Amino acid sequence: MAKLEQTDALEGEGAGVGIKKDKKLDALADKFTDLRDEKATLAEKMTETEGKIIERMQEVGITIYRYADREVRIKPGNPHVKVKTVTVGATEPGDDPGT
Repeated sequence: MAKLEQTDALEGEGAGVGIKKDKKLDALADKFTDLRDEKATLAEKMTETEGKIIERMQEVGITIYRYADREVRIKPGNPHVKVKTVTVGATEPGDDPGT
């Protein structure tokens, strides 16, 4: 990606001259803004759902939950949820392979 100089963005500006307009750049900037806003909304929803997962796992007294090919694990310390895909037969260090 080329490094932009400040004069690149303001080229064509001056007395009686308008700023250059680029419809494609306008559209890309609008798309970026929409995605940024969507990301913020999704982050809020993820945080809310994570809290519900932690709450439910604490209610049933577990820190690891497996279903289908996924594993939900509460990380110690400041509670944080980690969800990952696991392969059948895979074990974590410290897991009892007999269970």
